[in-house]
Amino acid sequence: MSYRLRPATTDDAPEMLETQVGAFGEEEGTLRWERARSFCYERAEEHVVMVDDDGRLVGLVHIGDDTIQVGTCAVRKADVGHVGIRPELQGQGIGTRMMQETVAWLREQGYHLSRLGGLTHFYSRFGYEPFPRRFVEIDLQSVRGGGRGIPGSEIYEDPGAWPGAVRPYDPSRDYDDRARLRWEYDHGRSGALACSPDAEPPRHPAPPDPDALHWVYEREGEVLGHLHAVESPLEPGNETVFTIADFAYAPDFPDAAGALVRKLLSRVCEHEPARVTSRIPFDEAVAEAMQLAGVSHRRVEMFQAVASNMILVVDLASTLEAVTAELSRRISDSLVADWSGVIELSFPMRGKCRIDDPTQVTAGEALPGEACRLVVATGEVSVDAGPGPVDLQIELSQAQFVKALFGIAALRDLPCMRGLDLSPTWRGVLDALFPRLQAGSGPWG
Repeated sequence: MSYRLRPATTDDAPEMLETQVGAFGEEEGTLRWERARSFCYERAEEHVVMVDDDGRLVGLVHIGDDTIQVGTCAVRKADVGHVGIRPELQGQGIGTRMMQETVAWLREQGYHLSRLGGLTHFYSRFGYEPFPRRFVEIDLQSVRGGGRGIPGSEIYEDPGAWPGAVRPYDPSRDYDDRARLRWEYDHGRSGALACSPDAEPPRHPAPPDPDALHWVYEREGEVLGHLHAVESPLEPGNETVFTIADFAYAPDFPDAAGALVRKLLSRVCEHEPARVTSRIPFDEAVAEAMQLAGVSHRRVEMFQAVASNMILVVDLASTLEAVTAELSRRISDSLVADWSGVIELSFPMRGKCRIDDPTQVTAGEALPGEACRLVVATGEVSVDAGPGPVDLQIELSQAQFVKALFGIAALRDLPCMRGLDLSPTWRGVLDALFPRLQAGSGPWG
C-alpha cells in the first residue's frame, strides 16, 4: 500500500474527526472531542492529510500559519499540531513518513520556521529541536506579610481607583481602537505576531457582555488599553486557570495596564486557588506597570527536554533573506555602520538533542545541515547561500539561531560563541545584528 500527502478539504472533515479522536482516544461530548470537531469541521483547510491508494484518509496534521515580526520585517511560521494516525495503522511507520513529507511540504510552501510540541525523541528525527516557552503568571494565592497570610481574594477583590475607567468591550465601537492599541504596543517587536493598525468592522457585532472577561480602559474619552481573557478548562490540575488571550495598552499610560489586570484579578479571585497565565512579553515597562498596580507576578521561561516545545528552521537562507532589511537597518544605525565583511552561519546538524539516550535516532532525516553567508557592506546586508570566502564562521543549533533572530538572547551570549576571541569591532558588529531584545512571547512557544 502506498500513501501520499495532500491539502485537506471540507469534504475530509468526517474522516479527519474519526482519525483524530481515534488516535487520541477522545470520548464524544468531552471538551477535547468538541475541540477536535471544531478544528476538523470549521478549519479543515488548515490541515494536510495522508491518504492511501483508495483515497482513504489514514492520518492528518494541522498547520497553523503565523507571521512573526523580526523588527520591521517578518518571517512565516508553520505551527504543526494534532498529528494523528488511525489507531489500527499505528506502528507501521506511516506517522514517520507523514512527518517527513510534511516538512518537505513546508519548505515547498515557503515557510521559514516551524514549531510543534511533543516527544523530542520522535520529532528530533525530522529536524526539530527543543525550544523554550515563555509565560508571565499570576497566582491568586496567599501572601505572607507582617506575620499573617493575606489571601489573594482579599488582595485583588478591589480593582482600585484609576484616572480612567474600565468598561466592557463593545465590538461595534472598540474594534478600531483594539487594532490601534495592538499596533502601538507590538509593532516592530521581534517575536510578536505581525499586526496592522487597520481593522474591519464586525459584520454582526454583539452587544457588550458584562459577564465576559473582556474590557477596555478609557480616559477622557480615549481608549488606552484592551484586555481579553478566557478560562482554560483543558489545563491539568486542580487550579482554575485563566489565560490572557489579548492585551495591549498605550505605552505612555501604564495606568491602563494596571487597571485592566487588576480588573481581571478582581473577577477571578473568587476561584482561588486560581492562576492567570499570559504571553505578555518580558518587557520592563509592562513589569513596572503591573508592579505599581500591586500585581505580583513572575516570568517563567521553561526549558523542557523529554517532551518539549520544539523549533525547526525550514530554510536558513530564505529566513535570513526575509529579514535583511531589518539587519541592514540595525547595522546602519550602529557605531560600526562603515564595517564590511562576511559572516557564515551554519547548522552542522538538525534535531540536536540528548546524545546519551538510546532511543534517539540520527538527526537530520528530514533536512541536512545548511550554511549561508551574511555579506555586510557599508550599512547593507545581503545573503549568499553559495560557498565563498568568510571572515567569521559561526556554527550554531537551530534553537540558538532562533533565539538570536527574535532577540530572546544576544548572539554573543550563546554557547556557540564561547572560545571565540573577538575584537571590539567584531563584538560591535554581532551586537548590532543580533542584540538581546524585549521580545514577544507566544507564537514561538
